[in-house]
Amino acid sequence: MAVDAAVRKDSRGTPYLSLKLVDRTGSVDARMWGRLPEDLMQEIPGTAYVDVEGQAHEYRGTLQVKLDSLRVMGRDEVAEEDYLPATEQDRRALAAELETVGRSLENEDLRQLFELMVSDAEFWEAFCQAPAAKGMHHARIGGLLEHSVSCSRIARSLAEIYPVDRDLLLFGAIFHDVGKVRELSWNAGGFAYTTVGRLLGHVVLGERLVSEYIAMLPGFPEELSLRLSHLLIAHQGETEYGSPERPKTMEALLVHLIDNLDARAAMYQESTTNVSPGGWSHHENPLRRALYVPE
Repeated sequence: MAVDAAVRKDSRGTPYLSLKLVDRTGSVDARMWGRLPEDLMQEIPGTAYVDVEGQAHEYRGTLQVKLDSLRVMGRDEVAEEDYLPATEQDRRALAAELETVGRSLENEDLRQLFELMVSDAEFWEAFCQAPAAKGMHHARIGGLLEHSVSCSRIARSLAEIYPVDRDLLLFGAIFHDVGKVRELSWNAGGFAYTTVGRLLGHVVLGERLVSEYIAMLPGFPEELSLRLSHLLIAHQGETEYGSPERPKTMEALLVHLIDNLDARAAMYQESTTNVSPGGWSHHENPLRRALYVPE
């Protein structure tokens, strides 16, 4: 599957085709040089299935494919599930780990809320399948689950260091990105934003989703509901990154930092997958800088 296809110019002003080739096993950068067919430039949409021929080589320490030919294929020529990146980890084991953490919460209200959410089979299946992003980090089937597990592990460590409501921190670490199940779609041969996702974003959608479950629990403490809502809407950290509010409680601040830590570490890992020891990645990655892999 070709993604991020764009015509760029080299240092001499000569145009070339830059794209990324993706399937379930991962991705690799590709370039096509020389005279670029006009019909090819007009035919490649944002995401397309392509039949390519070329040679793999190392360019400045990074694996890259120099394309000799490229043909855009119809969807009837492929099995779309073969092209969606998926976590290599055992999703059932990851889900079981989160369920164990949730059922160990000492706060009875949060534990009941957790049980209510995971007992909703349709929701829990979507949560365990969803990507964590369209392309920034953990952009793969099971990516949201993978990200949530990592965040819960970090949260458990931080709860031993800082004076914090441990149960609220753990719940927030697990479900801070829950709105991704409504913001993104992943069943049409690629990852895309839904209409409601484009209009509202995962921060608002996540807070609304959790509030819907809270409304099913008579007697859920109003103060706890307020603190949880704040954590969810503030987890992006700054208004320019999509948070209606900045973190104003210890739990909200830590969830924001945990989310950012795991996301950025994943960006580094994913951007340097094909980089040899001692090499540098391209600048075209979510961190917007060349990244070095020590020898």
